[in-house]
Amino acid sequence: MTGYRDTTAEVTLTGRVGSARRPLPGVTLTLTDRIGAQVSRARTGDDGGFAFTGLVPGHYVLIVSKAGFQPSATAITLGAEPGTPTEVTLEPATSVHGLVRDRHSGQPIATAAVTAVGPSGEVIASTVSDPDGSYRITGLDAPEITLVAAAPGADPAAAVVPLGGGRAHEVDLVLDTHSTLAGTITAGGRPVAGLALELRDAAGHAVAKAVTGPDGRYTFERLTAGEYTLTTLTSGPQVTAVAAKATTADLALNGPL
Repeated sequence: MTGYRDTTAEVTLTGRVGSARRPLPGVTLTLTDRIGAQVSRARTGDDGGFAFTGLVPGHYVLIVSKAGFQPSATAITLGAEPGTPTEVTLEPATSVHGLVRDRHSGQPIATAAVTAVGPSGEVIASTVSDPDGSYRITGLDAPEITLVAAAPGADPAAAVVPLGGGRAHEVDLVLDTHSTLAGTITAGGRPVAGLALELRDAAGHAVAKAVTGPDGRYTFERLTAGEYTLTTLTSGPQVTAVAAKATTADLALNGPL
């Protein structure tokens, strides 16, 4: 009979598309046969669900694509009986990379923890900077993230990064690193207690003061990278140079205090 169509063998392909974090609406799906001829097209609904109706049993390829995500192709075999819904997970194509470095010296910071936090405050991904200070986080599925870098001896730094779908974003993270300088002040081989000291930076500006303890020891904490001079606050000041990256500086006094 002309125009007659036997629908008794027709089957339906259903399923859902999502990322690792959420369902994906508005995803384009294309169904082809095994030689690449298009059979049907569909789009996911608000819940990520989709349905292809009016299909005949056989072998197909399901192609799934959405801006900002890696495309997916899945072989599908449909039998005469309804099958299990097909679940497709798309991997986000958006990434962020850059360099973690010290603000004052410009040197890279290795083993810094770099964390991507989503709009709701949840941690999406994290990594650790390489020996050259570089880092990379891939597979980001969020409209924007807060990127946080933290390292021992440094103040954490954060930056808000708007994410364009499917692009690689370059973001350098700058940390204020700190160190500690400690040492002993002696005179005639004996520790000098209660001695006032001043630490000056390379420009001659006073940055910190300390007083030696009963054992002649002193400590300056939370110092930024650079060269310093250590000066006794006495009627006859005595000065010693402190090299960059030095963590100790002892001073043996000469003459009266």
